[in-house]
Amino acid sequence: MRKSTVILLHAGYWLLYAVVVSLLFALSNETPELAFRDWEDWLTILAISLLTGLISFYAFYSWLVPRYLTTQKIQKFIRWGLVVTIAITGGIIALVAVALSVLLSVVFENFFLIRLSVNDLQILFIILSLIALVNGILGTTIRGFITWYADIHVKETLANKTLRTELALLKAQINPHFLFNTLNNIDILIEHDAPRASLYLNKLSDLLRFVLYETQADLIPLTQELDYIRKYIDLQKIRTTNERFVKLQIDGPTDDVLIAPMLFVPYLENAFKYATNKKVSDAIRIQISIDGTQIRFQCVNVVDPGTTRLDTPGGLGNDLIRQRLSLLYQDRYTLTIQTTENEYRVNLLLPVKAHELSAH
Repeated sequence: MRKSTVILLHAGYWLLYAVVVSLLFALSNETPELAFRDWEDWLTILAISLLTGLISFYAFYSWLVPRYLTTQKIQKFIRWGLVVTIAITGGIIALVAVALSVLLSVVFENFFLIRLSVNDLQILFIILSLIALVNGILGTTIRGFITWYADIHVKETLANKTLRTELALLKAQINPHFLFNTLNNIDILIEHDAPRASLYLNKLSDLLRFVLYETQADLIPLTQELDYIRKYIDLQKIRTTNERFVKLQIDGPTDDVLIAPMLFVPYLENAFKYATNKKVSDAIRIQISIDGTQIRFQCVNVVDPGTTRLDTPGGLGNDLIRQRLSLLYQDRYTLTIQTTENEYRVNLLLPVKAHELSAH
């Protein structure tokens, strides 16, 4: 929801609130003319009601709901809500008593202390408590509505971005150039090493099946993503006899961890695209580390000067990848890309707990 819309919603609420308080004040008198003839009383009641409502509304809206309700701490929310309501009511009563005492002391040029009877205090406490509680509930409702609307907007945006990403992935990963090269290499292998050719053909089949079907899910096990990466690397290495052309290192436990599909693959595809000299050892270095809280992905590839971009046709583009990461992880991820004359380095840090599988 746009900030201007939220501001208008708040302004409309307080305008309506002032109108309702004024109407109730008018109905409490015999006629509206008599009610507003003593406009000082109307302004006093309106000011007290607005002050009580404002403090209670935004205490719930800005503090209690984000801190307790959105984190599903219902009991703490109710407990602190009652504490806040009572504290606001007591504070307003004390503030009104002090303000009136000061005002009367100035008017009569003599110290004047407002004293209320126990019965008056009880009535005033009940009325202000109801005002504070009602505004707190309405503040909770409005904040909940805004959060719900924002979540729907994020989900719709994520769905659109996911669709765009899936289409881009199909273009980037299942492109004729990659398929033709791989099939041609397998065809050559059939004559010299049929079992090995069959193995590579099965890997290609698994790779295509993964991209076409497994990536439809919002989250997949990290082990599936890593299995895809290993097979993709194996298929790319058919074209070189240098076994040390690619270095893949995986550290830490990979079980029971979920991740959005195809987050690492665009950088992997980019590395193979620009690491043109396949005789160089460790021309592509990939390291994936998993600990209790984070997944660290690093991809470094040697490149020719001036060919280190990931926004060329056939790639996903850094902007689209960043948008997808932001939608999936908000501000809980870190992506840094460094380019030099000879290297292209990607470092991606993702939280594990956000996508941790249930132990049950």
